Amino acid sequence: MLQSKTLGVGPLSRIGRLPRRVAVSLFALSCLSCGGDGIIPQQQAGSVLIGNGPTTLERGTRQKFTAQVEDIHGKDIDVPVVWQSSDPGVASFDANGVLTALNAGQTIVTATSLGVSSGQVQITVVWTGPAKIATFAWTQPNAATPNAVVSDSVRVLITNPVNALVSGARVLFTVTGGGGSVSPAVATTSANGLAATHWTLGPQSGLNSITATVVDTTNQPLGFVDQSPLKFTVTAYAALSAVAGDKQSAQILTDLPVAPSVKLVDSLGHPRPGVPITFSATSGGRVAIPTVSTGADGVASPGTWTLGDVPGVQNLVARVESGTFNLQATGTGTPIHYLPKKVALGGFSTCGLDAAGLATCMGQEPQIGGGDTVSKSVPTAVGGTAVSLQTIVGSSSHFCGVASGGVIYCWGLNALVDTTGHNAGLASVPTQLQSTLTWSQVATGASHTCALTTDQDAYCWGSNQLGQLGTRGDTTSMFAPTLVYGGFKFSSIASGVNHVCALTLSHDALCWGSNQFGQLGDGTGSNRVAPTLVTGGLAFQAIAGGDPWTCALSTAGKAYCWGAVQGIGTVVTPHGYDSAPVFVSLAVGSFHACALTGDGSAYCWGNNQFGQLGDSTTVSRTDPTPVIGGMKFKSIAAGVAHTCGITTDGSLACWGLNLAGELGDKTTATRNVPRFVVLGVTP
Repeated sequence: MLQSKTLGVGPLSRIGRLPRRVAVSLFALSCLSCGGDGIIPQQQAGSVLIGNGPTTLERGTRQKFTAQVEDIHGKDIDVPVVWQSSDPGVASFDANGVLTALNAGQTIVTATSLGVSSGQVQITVVWTGPAKIATFAWTQPNAATPNAVVSDSVRVLITNPVNALVSGARVLFTVTGGGGSVSPAVATTSANGLAATHWTLGPQSGLNSITATVVDTTNQPLGFVDQSPLKFTVTAYAALSAVAGDKQSAQILTDLPVAPSVKLVDSLGHPRPGVPITFSATSGGRVAIPTVSTGADGVASPGTWTLGDVPGVQNLVARVESGTFNLQATGTGTPIHYLPKKVALGGFSTCGLDAAGLATCMGQEPQIGGGDTVSKSVPTAVGGTAVSLQTIVGSSSHFCGVASGGVIYCWGLNALVDTTGHNAGLASVPTQLQSTLTWSQVATGASHTCALTTDQDAYCWGSNQLGQLGTRGDTTSMFAPTLVYGGFKFSSIASGVNHVCALTLSHDALCWGSNQFGQLGDGTGSNRVAPTLVTGGLAFQAIAGGDPWTCALSTAGKAYCWGAVQGIGTVVTPHGYDSAPVFVSLAVGSFHACALTGDGSAYCWGNNQFGQLGDSTTVSRTDPTPVIGGMKFKSIAAGVAHTCGITTDGSLACWGLNLAGELGDKTTATRNVPRFVVLGVTP
């Protein structure tokens, strides 16, 4: 076991250094030259020093040892070193000075060079790591088709010699039969001793197999682990087949003439009755019954298949356990997209302005201003006298907009427009706010509204129970615009459900109203009846309020939120999202937020119960997460639980909750990815 001398990183141990006079006596001089009278002294070792390192090793681990050899004058010399373990059954060296811990116990390590040995270093090998691997909650699927992703993750449990759970152990998953793939190939056990992988079966019918092996840091198997490698098998076969409704054609957004159906059989070809099969349509399509069980003949049908809005091939995927089957249909025609110039979202409603400033809305009445009590699932013109609006905003209860000439119109519940002197109720159609002031911006809350004049003064009206009118005095509600206290000039204003925030001309953020969850950002949980500075000394370019929280963009484009922040809890001062990209615009819903980058990419974060983040899941996100689909947006808006954005080509796409038709797709189906709002189809 010879090794060229290598130097350790840390200081070297002086254990076992021999006295110089002893070292000298061990060696003589010899002539290394041939011919002549010159005599060259042979290198003489004075001491061998083992570098500092761990003295306790886990079984199965490897440790590189280093040594420094000095001559009799204390000078480093480069000569081979021989490593030795007193008990090779506990730990043994390879030719490169790497010690492998083989069994629990103790051994003595020494290094020798030119007849001089180092001091002894005692190494203790312990066994607290992997001792056994076992399957965990794994059920072999009865139905599995080629190329299918096994419906349940492959999971293994790692325990140590006393059956305690082992975290940080490495498990190598390897495909050993049938082709296919696993992801990840190497997984590390969590605190509960579990490691998992997703398994995609191979392209052919027949036996598929993978193994799970406990390995070291170089992916070499730990041969002492019981049951390692562990084997998993799945037999792929044609579990599902089409009975009817495959390869049809119809105009997009219409029903196909034949209801699709599939048949489920076992590996011997016998029908499997009473088994639930799930049907999911692509391209925004839908079926009447998404999950239905097979009959006595093994056949199941989801009823009518309605095509989505994308021309070309669309799929209906039938799934059972790890079996899938794709039925196909061809959609014809060209969709006519809804093309609003501006969009605003309310509770369960969406409103847009066309090029002339006329409002069309969809969703729940009376929020959408149709003048009746019937919800609409397609964009519908608001009622009353036609009004051309320059801006539009929405809240959980009502919408408002600023018309030419600086006039405000509002509609919905708690619109609180002052037409009679004390109107605190319903405006079923857009109704003008009675005021002599000239307005530039408006912000809607749940039961209050605030606005900025062209002189940049802030006024509020409506409920003041929590100080959301910012008048400093008592909490008396006001049914006419009332000046916000403090004499501040604001560049923009935004309202949450029961609080208000505004930006000064110098980019400071001031907030007032409810502060139960810290949504005012002043470091407390106390309500404020007058504008109060958000702490942190940050300069903001945009700000927006939700239900229990507030978010803003700094002048550098960094996102901050405070209040009840998803995944963090109550935050009473601005929390920055350091890993997020630079944003140029921001929208905040009740419990989620979205923002756009300079190239129009959309990111969302917060609550995702109804798919309002648009990432194809219903998993809530602590940090800004990309909206999938590749759409680029020029503006984005957030409601209570849905989101919409105007794409760079002017089309409106929406996703999330669709309780009352607010997504505009003529259904109440929840969407977790963006879908265009389609007004019709050109054949």
